[in-house]
Amino acid sequence: MSDRDPINPNRAGRFADIYTFQGIQTDQQVRVRVSSPNFDPYIQVVNKKTGAVVVKNDDNGSSFNSRLSFVVQPGVTYQLRVSSYAPRETGKYALSVRALTPSIQDFNFAYGYGLIDAQAAVDAAIALANTPIPLETAGDMVPDPQPDAEQWNLDQINARPVWEQGHRGDNVVVAVVDTGVSLNHPDIAPNLWQNPGEIPGNGIDDDGNGFVDDTRGWDFIQDDPLPRDANYHGTHVAGIVAAPQNGIGVTGVAPDATIMPVRVLDQYGSGTAKGVADGIRYAVDNGADVINLSLGAPPGGRPSRSLRRSLRYAYQNGVVVVIAAGNERDVLGTAQPGEPAFWAASQNLGIAVGAVNRNNRVANFSNPTGNRRVNPFVVAPGVDVNSLAALWLRNVFGPNNLDLIEPLALSGTSMATPHVAGVAALMLNANPMLTVDQVIQILTSTANPDHLKAV
Repeated sequence: MSDRDPINPNRAGRFADIYTFQGIQTDQQVRVRVSSPNFDPYIQVVNKKTGAVVVKNDDNGSSFNSRLSFVVQPGVTYQLRVSSYAPRETGKYALSVRALTPSIQDFNFAYGYGLIDAQAAVDAAIALANTPIPLETAGDMVPDPQPDAEQWNLDQINARPVWEQGHRGDNVVVAVVDTGVSLNHPDIAPNLWQNPGEIPGNGIDDDGNGFVDDTRGWDFIQDDPLPRDANYHGTHVAGIVAAPQNGIGVTGVAPDATIMPVRVLDQYGSGTAKGVADGIRYAVDNGADVINLSLGAPPGGRPSRSLRRSLRYAYQNGVVVVIAAGNERDVLGTAQPGEPAFWAASQNLGIAVGAVNRNNRVANFSNPTGNRRVNPFVVAPGVDVNSLAALWLRNVFGPNNLDLIEPLALSGTSMATPHVAGVAALMLNANPMLTVDQVIQILTSTANPDHLKAV
């Protein structure tokens, strides 16, 4: 034991026990749990050769328990370092290490079936319909307003070749069930959904859907027809899905798709299961083809009955649901997706999505698939992804200084999920007859596991 930490000098004054992992195999998922009645454990898995910390965890709470998981990479010897959160704490602790069976063929515990591939998915959708691929001349294309370095995510998932085939998400509605959307943002407003059966501002429920004047979606937080973004999250997500290729801002995965804003989270990004369930039902009843859920709770509890029913309702009505796997892995040491992603994927009602960076490495925060084959689970770009900033931020930076904050780079499985929703929109544009099961099957079977690196 030592009273200093050479790997993290700012954590000096902690005693540490060091263990070397033996008998573990490449691609195994290893789970570590430490609990103590005497002190708050802080655990790290370290590459023995380089000294680099692979993953670390403190429970971030008052309990004396820590846990983490990692996937064994070839040629690496791993060490476990058990120390304390506070200086110079000692005492008994219980250590549990579990090495799970190596990943099933074509499925990895860290990244599922692999990185989504828009071109392969759309080609498969077209082949299923047995229809010719329409061609579009280069002269009809609008130059991408962002340099490649700014939107590496589009190239990572092979979106641009799909546009060149003429598939850009036309006539496909993607509901962003989130914090709302900046309705007047110039780089998303042209693609926002308009309720064709509602007359704006007349105080009448013209289309009889139970919502008055819902010409542009619904706000389940304020219970009104203006689902504006008082946060920033929903606008950023919407831009990844379908920001138009209009020479300003960024370009979405499906630049001609339609965004239906449904606000179920408040200005702090919080909401209720009932609100999310109501938002899902609204999206289904009003013509959404795809629902993006960049939201959820940490693993552990089963989704509420209303939320489970709404997810089944979406599936039964032919609506594809794409759900963020969650971002708790590096904080809570989680070993499976959060909810409702885990439950929906395990029931084949939706697709769970993890995050990778531009170098194809699974993000440290991205929740893995779990200790059994969760079907379906894929990954998409989710680290430092550029997209739109909510317009209220102009009040902070000034109306002429939007370029100081946009494009806005954010990280999370929330950013990965709209990439998959956008690819689903491209697929449905290419073949509108696809069922939910077919969309899910194509997305998973065409996902590419090559060159992905787990942590």
